Amino acid sequence: MPIHTPSSKGELRQSKISKKEFSNLTRSPIYIVLDDLKSAYNVGSIFRLADALLVSKLFLCGRTLSPPNFKIKTTSRGTERWVPWEHRTSTIETVQELKESGVYILCAELCADSIDYKEIKPSFPACIILGREYDGISPEVLNLADCIVSLPIIGMTNSLNVATTASVLLYELHQMVSQNSELIPS
Repeated sequence: MPIHTPSSKGELRQSKISKKEFSNLTRSPIYIVLDDLKSAYNVGSIFRLADALLVSKLFLCGRTLSPPNFKIKTTSRGTERWVPWEHRTSTIETVQELKESGVYILCAELCADSIDYKEIKPSFPACIILGREYDGISPEVLNLADCIVSLPIIGMTNSLNVATTASVLLYELHQMVSQNSELIPS
């Protein structure tokens, strides 16, 4: 049986493209809106995820914590320096603006109308909206959704960590884009 050795940090750095090449990469037709997230660790994790999947833009809305913030920087591993992001005062206005520009709006929320994430059939560009674990996405924003999606909760808990939910949903959307070359902007 072969012995597997993880790549060293130096090897990983050498395999990366240059900053100039990176800035020319085509971004995925996916947006993220954070609605009043107050955990710097969750915000930082979502920044890191946004970098990993080259999302088009991350909107930090309302009372969502924003850089500069030591905990965000630590968790994001500095990705807030190159992930396109913007702080907006109003989640509702941000979502309305995206919707009016033709972006499909997906809200991640457990409610009577939510469907299993494996059943979504979004158009692109698409935006995933994530709310606080404590009180979720505001009803006004939910009313703007084209689709409300949830992950199955089989155990005793009522919800998943918001960064974990973001990971599952964004990788699902990323896979849909990757499987359909017509969705990838040129």
